[in-house]
Amino acid sequence: MKAEKGLVGSRLTGILVLALVLWALGAGWGRARESKGSIESGLLQGDAPLHVASDRMEADQKARKIVFWGHVVVRQKDMTITGDRLTVFAAEDAGESLTMMMDRIERIEVEGNVRISQEDKIAAADRAVYYHGEQKIVLSGNPRVSQGKDTVRGSVITLFLEEERSVVEGSGESPVQVVIHPSRDR
Repeated sequence: MKAEKGLVGSRLTGILVLALVLWALGAGWGRARESKGSIESGLLQGDAPLHVASDRMEADQKARKIVFWGHVVVRQKDMTITGDRLTVFAAEDAGESLTMMMDRIERIEVEGNVRISQEDKIAAADRAVYYHGEQKIVLSGNPRVSQGKDTVRGSVITLFLEEERSVVEGSGESPVQVVIHPSRDR
């Protein structure tokens, strides 16, 4: 009986730790930040400059999209996004100038060798789609998210930035896998 209670308690503790790790992996990218009297929220952080470097850029004002190809690196404050191709889609009510399009982003798609890093959080996948209005990132194609040594993998990982939560979906070929390194302080 005592051994059963210990096993149940151990399983419950493991489940709670897993829930906390998944929450922590999703948190931070969407957490509102206070900066010089203004509050910034979401992946694109307020009025902080967005630096984009690539081998090639094509802007199509009529289609309301900007495409960056080859060795794409995006930096804003402490966040870096890299990939092979990045496409920025402007909202329908955005104007046709590049500045107006960048001010009214609907979504951003990054493809090929995608890596999003901020502090000790890293997300990697073959494809990532950031939905600005919904404040979520959907990672697919061997997605993995890590914070420190802790890692979560699955077939699709969705990070809900404002809600500070994540959903990891698995499949037969790519089940949900979690690696947690217990803290020595516990």
